[in-house]
Amino acid sequence: MILAIDIGGTQFGLALATPDGRVIKHIQHQTDRADHADKRIDRILAASKTLIAQSSVSVCGIGFGGPVNFDTQRTVNSTHVVGWDDCPLPEIVEQHLGLPAIIDNDANVGALGEFTFGAGKNSRHIIYYTVSTGIGGGIIINGEIYRGGNGYAGELGHVPILRDGPQCDCGNRGCLEALCSGTAIGKRATEAVQKHPRKGIAIARTANDNPITAKTLFDTARSGDPYARALVDEICTDLGQGLAMAVNAFAPDVIVIGGGVSNAGRILFEPLRRETLRFLMPVHRPSLRIAPAKLKNRSVLLGAVALAKQRIQH
Repeated sequence: MILAIDIGGTQFGLALATPDGRVIKHIQHQTDRADHADKRIDRILAASKTLIAQSSVSVCGIGFGGPVNFDTQRTVNSTHVVGWDDCPLPEIVEQHLGLPAIIDNDANVGALGEFTFGAGKNSRHIIYYTVSTGIGGGIIINGEIYRGGNGYAGELGHVPILRDGPQCDCGNRGCLEALCSGTAIGKRATEAVQKHPRKGIAIARTANDNPITAKTLFDTARSGDPYARALVDEICTDLGQGLAMAVNAFAPDVIVIGGGVSNAGRILFEPLRRETLRFLMPVHRPSLRIAPAKLKNRSVLLGAVALAKQRIQH
């Protein structure tokens, strides 16, 4: 059996799974952004001990929501929680749980999950995007995670799309994440309604006095509202431009899109495919495949299972 851990900004997930990706037990815990990493690690270890009690577990795989130095097996930092700088988490897991452990950033691990068990199964080359609070990316070439020369390849959310565009958390402007993450989509829709309240009345009604989110926009567009649909098309133009850059560079068999925004379904994927095609070199157009993540919110957990199998094999 394998212990899989998915560490995000506001929650962590644990799963007990078989090597072929069958989840036996799965639990999710909410966390406080104000908590120091030490407190969060203590909670993860305590929950893990409870989960694996009376089970024969041989290895642990971890997906971490921030940059990871894969060679040293240490977290670099987290923009969400203090205290993760240069943290040897696999070593801590080994000390407290008695399990060999391996870690990578959650986008790489999510890509591995979809490649091994999900929408990228039976492919050799995939590009994975997770579009939620931010935009993360993972690239798999010939079945291996591509990490690049310095180990930090795959930051697909920080491809520049719009010169002098909105400020991104990375410090640059006009990044794909600053334009098309779930957070950014909600902000764009809010600003559009404020600027054109008559056109945006259906979006405001859907929100029902709550903050306008990406889901608000997609739900309104799905109902047929022309202004909401125009905003979705505009967002898909920007997102499609980012996807096309990746396809033109890497020619994947499939682009897999996960994260909360991917739950929008056809109202997102149909204009996204159209706009991505528009920016592609003609040679890439016939083979373009864009698919929603098959594993949904378990992409990272099952990727951690696949990562742990590599730990055993090597």
